[in-house]
Amino acid sequence: MNILISWLILILAIICAVGIMRIINGIKTIESLFTGDKRHK
Repeated sequence: MNILISWLILILAIICAVGIMRIINGIKTIESLFTGDKRHK
C-alpha cells in the first residue's frame, strides 16, 4: 500500500509541475503578445 501511495504522490507531483510550467509558458506568451501589440501600435 505504501508503494502505491508513493507512486500516486509522484504522479500528482509530476502533473502539478507540468500544469505550472504550462501556466508559466501561457503567461509568457500572453505578455509577449500584449507587448508585441503595443510595439506595433
